[in-house]
Amino acid sequence: MFKSISYVIKENFSNVYRIFCIAKYELLSDMRDSKFGIFWNFASPAIQVFTYWLVFGIAWGRKAQTYRGITVEYLPWLVVAFSVWWYIRPCIVDGCSAVFSKTNVITRMKFPVSVLPATVCLKELFNHFVMLIITFVTLILSGWYPNLNWLWIIYYMFCAFMLGEAISLVLSVLTMLWRDVKKFISSIMRMLMYFSPILWDCHFKPDVPFASILNKLVKVNPVYYIIQGYRDAVFYGRNVFDHPAITLYFWCLVFAIFALGCFLMYTFKKKFIDMI
Repeated sequence: MFKSISYVIKENFSNVYRIFCIAKYELLSDMRDSKFGIFWNFASPAIQVFTYWLVFGIAWGRKAQTYRGITVEYLPWLVVAFSVWWYIRPCIVDGCSAVFSKTNVITRMKFPVSVLPATVCLKELFNHFVMLIITFVTLILSGWYPNLNWLWIIYYMFCAFMLGEAISLVLSVLTMLWRDVKKFISSIMRMLMYFSPILWDCHFKPDVPFASILNKLVKVNPVYYIIQGYRDAVFYGRNVFDHPAITLYFWCLVFAIFALGCFLMYTFKKKFIDMI
């Protein structure tokens, strides 16, 4: 196990520049396929946020959210969480085909396959920065101004990157074994969105059967930790030291997933060509 972890970490760090170049190429390639280029990097998330706000905030009458005595209007509360989801979801879904989409390269040359999931996460990081610009503009217009506590966003951004990298390592190998994995994960991610505190606070009322158990299960979702962390940094003035237990749980889970991904990548690295 430790040999596989060492192999993947070493291969990624020794190919940092290659990871950056591939991510940059993939990003520019997407832009070249569109007439308006980078415009859609801003327009797509903005349209999605507006749609969810219109449906859930206006039509369904979602009210301002109150937590620890601090009340936050629904739109800024929503856009902060959506900025996280807009990053994590494509990292996981596109991470499924991180290896499979590069089969032409793998079959023609000796290539460090384990770096491919990282290229997906790095590419989506640019879109996350774009989404953060939209988020900050929305926050300022809503009366929330930057302060030192917002710097914790950098930490939670790193958490999101590592979670996406760990899950992508696992799924990219599983997709080579079973092509249906990506379709399955795409469906699961749609469901996971509604079981993450994006559109609602994921808190079941006492009159719901098994409410206490459900409220605990929701927090098992690692995305919960990251989304709540972004909101803690922006709205509630809390940092990672205010909830050490869930922080420890998150990093233990990420390490376990990463270790499994490294094991799978190391085990099947010489068999990918046969799988193709």
